[in-house]
Amino acid sequence: MLRRWTFAQRVGAGLSVCLLAGLILLATLVSAAHTLVTDVALSVQRDSHLRTLVASLLGLGCVAALGMVLRNALGPMHEERLRSEQRLHLFMDGVSDYALCFLEPDGRVSCWSTGAERLTGWTSDDIVGQDVELLHVPDAVARRVPASYRERAARERRLQSEGWRMRKDGSRFWAESLLTALTDETGRLQGFAEVTRDITERKRTERMHALLAEAGRVLQPQAGAEALGADLTRLCVPEVADACVLYLPDEDGHVRPGAVSCADAATQTRLWEPLLRRPARDEPGPARVVHTGRAERFAEVDLERLPASVSDSTYGELWRALGVRSALSVPLIVDNRVLGALCLLSTRPHRHYGAADQAFLEELSARAALALDNARLLAATQGALELIGVAAHDLGNPLSSLQLRLRRLRLQCAPANAEDPRLREGLLLAEDETKRLGRLVHNLLDLSRLSGGRLELDARPMDLAQLAHEVAARHEDQATAAGCALTVHARGAAPGRWDRQRLDRVLTNLVSNALKFGRGKPVEVRVEHDAHKARLVVRDHGAGIPLEDQQRLFARFERVTTDSSTPGFGLGLYIVRQLVEAHGGTIRVHSRQGEGAEFTVELPFTPETPVGVVAAIRA
Repeated sequence: MLRRWTFAQRVGAGLSVCLLAGLILLATLVSAAHTLVTDVALSVQRDSHLRTLVASLLGLGCVAALGMVLRNALGPMHEERLRSEQRLHLFMDGVSDYALCFLEPDGRVSCWSTGAERLTGWTSDDIVGQDVELLHVPDAVARRVPASYRERAARERRLQSEGWRMRKDGSRFWAESLLTALTDETGRLQGFAEVTRDITERKRTERMHALLAEAGRVLQPQAGAEALGADLTRLCVPEVADACVLYLPDEDGHVRPGAVSCADAATQTRLWEPLLRRPARDEPGPARVVHTGRAERFAEVDLERLPASVSDSTYGELWRALGVRSALSVPLIVDNRVLGALCLLSTRPHRHYGAADQAFLEELSARAALALDNARLLAATQGALELIGVAAHDLGNPLSSLQLRLRRLRLQCAPANAEDPRLREGLLLAEDETKRLGRLVHNLLDLSRLSGGRLELDARPMDLAQLAHEVAARHEDQATAAGCALTVHARGAAPGRWDRQRLDRVLTNLVSNALKFGRGKPVEVRVEHDAHKARLVVRDHGAGIPLEDQQRLFARFERVTTDSSTPGFGLGLYIVRQLVEAHGGTIRVHSRQGEGAEFTVELPFTPETPVGVVAAIRA
């Protein structure tokens, strides 16, 4: 049993034994002295009692010496204990950014630091002796979270956790806590030490960064302005608001709700009646934010004592309908134009909008405004492209008719006017121009379909070699005029399942470019295939393409020629790449200056893009 005692306990026990022995010896000494005095008077047994008196004095002296030794041993220990307690109190009082407290095994607070008082508002007199559950939110207490934390800390020696904590005034803060079990030398639990700090701002910053990252993913202009507004309000609920309304200005300058999101359906039902009323332009809240372009923040709202400017407004009616505790409205601005206002409403007593929230929401609204403006521009661009597609489609038929008439006229008039070649050359030139205009119209039509995501493939069985011969035959006159020998090399048939009309456009654009830039030199078309893919190769022997220009060759509206007299808009190769990739194929170019250019198209026999699937848009 003695082994389990601490050194201080052992010294204390020894001191107690010495004190008891000293008392016994003192009593014996007093009794011997009294007996000796009596015996002196009676002159009986003097020597015997004198020896007892001397022995008692010697014993008492030994006990006193032993007591002095024990006192000297306990003195430094007592002083060290006092210094330790003083250092502990100085440490607990000096750490103001952390809450330090000691708990009994049953969860009652036994010691409370100045930092804990500063963080929670509870003084030492208020909290010492109370259960630590007083600091936890009610739903956590109902789930026995504090007790489970102590049980885990007792098993694992320490436990780090995060969660909501309560202040004395009822407000909440997000806390990071380290709970450490305190045990004696035998391993028996003596209590807990808990270190807590407020990380609400850090947690809010992390949520803001995560929300901004999510906004970058969600707020895409391709979705359209209406879908963007709905995504924006859903993004804010319930992360930063219990209700969020996007207000948009109409033609007469008033604002109207464009998108609404609420944390629960009951709230949304109460929300619509005040939302349907149009606020005046000078009313506080979103209407004035849209008009002035400046954010408005009401950090703490007391519905019993609303400001006079808000009390009679539709904004105040909205507050009362929802039971708002805090409100924030920020403008959506791009290029000094206010596109709308984002209104956030909080009904929770612990969530109040501060300056940090306003700065974050202004950043979010700036991104949302840019996405909305881009969506508007994209819609306008798509409208223009649709108009181009309609115009190109309507121009296709008369151009084809005109081309056929010119060809017929050239064939009819040429034999009768053989002595005047100018008529034949003029008709041939007019026919070539109509062909070029026809290619441009088809390119514009494909561009409209690609940009609108409406290009559909009509894949059917066909022979790629036969298509190459047909395209070459159509370009015989152009090859003759350019002084080029156009030849086709095909090792037998190359059957496959592709969109014949789109591959005709691909080959036509490549051959036309080869004849245009390889003027006076041979142009070759090769058709090759193996077990997995077919290959189309168009090669000219012209000036070639510089290496730095090959990177941008297939971009939209890019031209690599420096000859301004060469016609073109930089759409041909862009359309070629899009049509080839829509078939699941690839196109590449190999060229050196002075050695011409070679374009290679590889097509899989089983297209990666099934029939009827819309091709991907590439800007």
